Amino acid sequence: MRGSFFATALAIAMTLALRMPAQAENYSYGAKQSCVVKTVKTYGAYGRVILKKMRICS
Repeated sequence: MRGSFFATALAIAMTLALRMPAQAENYSYGAKQSCVVKTVKTYGAYGRVILKKMRICS
């Protein structure tokens, strides 16, 4: 009886431990982070056009 209780508790603990990394992407209070990629055009020292991609996350 005592051994089966220990085995059940161990199985529940392993199930919860394996499920936690799947929920790690959630940040605070269940809100997921959303990102927007914007392309910014700048000019170099000799007038060349340089396109940079910036990721803005909220």
